[in-house]
Amino acid sequence: MVYPRADIEIRQQLETTIFGRLGSKLLDEVVACAKVERYEVPSLLNAAGEPLEWLRLVVRGHLEIVARQASGKEVVISDHGAGAWATWLPCLIPSAPDQDYCCTADSVFIALPAKDVRHICERHPKLYPLILAEIGQRQRLLMEWAGQSVLVGPEQRMAKLIHILARAQNLTSSPCTLSVTQNRLAGLARCTRQSANVILGALEKRGLIGIAYGKCDIPDLSKLATFAEDEATEKL
Repeated sequence: MVYPRADIEIRQQLETTIFGRLGSKLLDEVVACAKVERYEVPSLLNAAGEPLEWLRLVVRGHLEIVARQASGKEVVISDHGAGAWATWLPCLIPSAPDQDYCCTADSVFIALPAKDVRHICERHPKLYPLILAEIGQRQRLLMEWAGQSVLVGPEQRMAKLIHILARAQNLTSSPCTLSVTQNRLAGLARCTRQSANVILGALEKRGLIGIAYGKCDIPDLSKLATFAEDEATEKL
């Protein structure tokens, strides 16, 4: 089969996902309904209270799930970077999310119609265990962050957040580079930009990270993890 150039690019991205693990026939079905989305500026993708119509694979940038209060206060409760799907449960269980789905500037996604994804899963039930495994992995990371982040000091808390984000972006070898801004780290850590800068500077002095524009270099993931989990560090 000869594929158009756009389909070849989509296929290459999807081959490394769960859709590429069950054969070319299934992958053909997914590519046939997929489209590429590009956003130059931050954009609202799906408003709270509206059914999720698209399942998105993040190719570049970030997709944020944002909770908002009537007063206007908002907080990012989940951040999806390159390689992540956003999100499986509202796609498979068609109930409207209570949060806004937003993207950062210069974001690129491969989008699949949620209704088509559900039909594909019905025809290929072997997808369900793979999807559940992805949901479970993200849930474990969220629970790990929720459980440990309240038990440690500010530096360890930030180190833990960086380590979890690295794992969420499938960074497993050292050295590696996490795609994240200081402003994003501050928001996810629930602290001010000024406080985040101080904490990140302290981690840099320890040699655990290197901060540059839009990224965080991690010389050694295992050392970062050890620091984040060492109870004695709080006393230093």
